[in-house]
Amino acid sequence: MSRRINAAADSYYVYRPMLDLIGFTEGTDKGDGYNETLAYGAYTDGDVNLVAMTLAKLDALQSQMLKHPKNKLNSSACGRYQIVRTTARKIRKDLPDRYPATRKFDQECQDEMACYLLGIRGIDKYLAGRLSEDTLINNLAKEWASLPTTAGKGHYGGQHAAVSTLKVRSVLAEVKRRHAEGQPIETVEVSVEKPVVPEKVEEKVKEKSNWLTWLTGGGGLSTIGLGWLAGMDWQAIVAGGVVLVVVLLLFVLLRSQIIAAVREIKAEVG
Repeated sequence: MSRRINAAADSYYVYRPMLDLIGFTEGTDKGDGYNETLAYGAYTDGDVNLVAMTLAKLDALQSQMLKHPKNKLNSSACGRYQIVRTTARKIRKDLPDRYPATRKFDQECQDEMACYLLGIRGIDKYLAGRLSEDTLINNLAKEWASLPTTAGKGHYGGQHAAVSTLKVRSVLAEVKRRHAEGQPIETVEVSVEKPVVPEKVEEKVKEKSNWLTWLTGGGGLSTIGLGWLAGMDWQAIVAGGVVLVVVLLLFVLLRSQIIAAVREIKAEVG
């Protein structure tokens, strides 16, 4: 048995275009995505399973990356959004309850951290009309070196950016459109265990069996059993016999109703 429920299709639907752009410009999407580390594993002795690591283990890994003798970039960028140790530590310090050391650095955590950084850089103010697009673009370029400033170059040392400023504007336009439309809801089917006897059927069984209970209970046949014959005169016995005959006739007359009730209950249970 299954039923349909409404659920959010993507918790980060509004920001997803920007998240995907960062995954592209940082070059992680052409690698291991959420498991990618700086220079495609050059300073971690190959691939690592970041999504299975706790934030404490991530911190230890990033510390090792910074100590690597060949790491001339002096960077500890990890994950799809290339979050460095300094940034990860700041997020954990700002939101210790949300990011305890035991939390996994999985896809959900990485998306959430990236959205937090987008918020710090002003994307929500931009969506609310309180920050200009140019200011936001320049702010984002400070967070992710692969993104361009409004001048078309990277913020740090004027390095080459992975995409044009026009591309960033088009992505922000999509973010703004999604924000205006709101979070979509998708309908999904989930399996639920069918009860052995549905509550509705159980109520009908009780309803249809009330009169039968009376006949077979204290007000019916139990009052005309053989035990009541002892000590009674013949008139009472004759009267009891008449009652018994009447009850038997009632059973015969109500037989069709009993069968119909049983069939109705079986149909509802089936």
